[in-house]
Amino acid sequence: MADSITVSELSRQIKQHLEPRFANVAVTGEISNYRGVHHSGHVYCNLKDDGAQIRLIIWGSTLSRQRFELKDGLEVTITGKLDVYARRGEYSLVATTVTPKGTGALQLAFQQMHDRLQAEGLFDAARKRNLPQYPRRIGVVTSPTGAAVRDIITTACRRNRNVELFIVPVKVQGEGAALEIAKALRWLNAVNDHLALDLIIAGRGGGSLEDLWAFNEEPVARAIFESAIPVISAVGHEVDVTIADLVADLRAPTPTAAAEIAVPELAVMEEACAEFDLRLHRALRHTAEVWRGRLDTLASRLAGVGPLNLLRREQQRLDYLWEGLTRQVKHRVQSGNELVASLAARLEGLSPVAVLQRGYSITFDDTGKVLRDASQAKAGQRIRTRLGKGEFNSRVEGPVS
Repeated sequence: MADSITVSELSRQIKQHLEPRFANVAVTGEISNYRGVHHSGHVYCNLKDDGAQIRLIIWGSTLSRQRFELKDGLEVTITGKLDVYARRGEYSLVATTVTPKGTGALQLAFQQMHDRLQAEGLFDAARKRNLPQYPRRIGVVTSPTGAAVRDIITTACRRNRNVELFIVPVKVQGEGAALEIAKALRWLNAVNDHLALDLIIAGRGGGSLEDLWAFNEEPVARAIFESAIPVISAVGHEVDVTIADLVADLRAPTPTAAAEIAVPELAVMEEACAEFDLRLHRALRHTAEVWRGRLDTLASRLAGVGPLNLLRREQQRLDYLWEGLTRQVKHRVQSGNELVASLAARLEGLSPVAVLQRGYSITFDDTGKVLRDASQAKAGQRIRTRLGKGEFNSRVEGPVS
């Protein structure tokens, strides 16, 4: 019969023998009993297959390097080590890497992000805006040292030097790149009252899926979605499609293509302006001729009923009335003159002056009263006598018998 040992000793020996043997093991199975990330930042769940299951621990440091999301039923390959918790007699698989089975981790993460954002409507074509046809200022969010920024500047200057580029330098790959890109996009929107940007180009040159990953992260997608300024995404080469491409108002296959799409050619604009100017002059000339003809027609139709013609007829009628009135006035004045002459002649015959001219006289007393009777005169009274021509004063000597 074997010697008896304590439970603690047995657990210690199991731990001592198992952990070194399974210090680096790769195990494939299905995630189960997944309840999300614990408040400690770690994940505690199970890894199972058809015949068994094992407790799985994923520390927070491992999760921070992981691009995709865990969920029940997801088949993964766990690389890690066996850990025996001797106090409870439990063993667990502690993960150092988690890789989805049958597909790459980044590809799975891309698909998960794609499905979630698509369900939220971030890719809807109805919300995408038309780009300004003739932008004056364009913001460019990219690396200050990469080929992308040189291609954009060269292409823009070649097409139209009147368009201004406002470069915002950011990291485009590596830790923190996504947050820098998102921050730059939000900053451009926040200060656009001052910058007056018409458009934003965000992107970088080509690279591997890992190199382009910053443009697949949620902060960048949200910043593009929330941008009040239209955004062109220009990431990698034509075959590369990122989440940023799907959210942006327009996807350009390359940074060079983005500049060609955004910046109109000055020569083409000048040619179009010249053509518009010619067509406008022709249209104005034709319109003027049409309206001149219409006015001439209306003028001829209105010639007999126009206000000016009516005024002239009324003026002529007034002239006729004036001539008739003038004749009547002259006739009446002449008749009046003749009547006055006749009356004057008759009055002349009755005038006292005319009687005096025939040798008669009129005598007035000193008060100017006409003396009609000699008895009215008093001796010594002064009297005035008026003759046909002139008058004289005299004094009464005495009564006339």
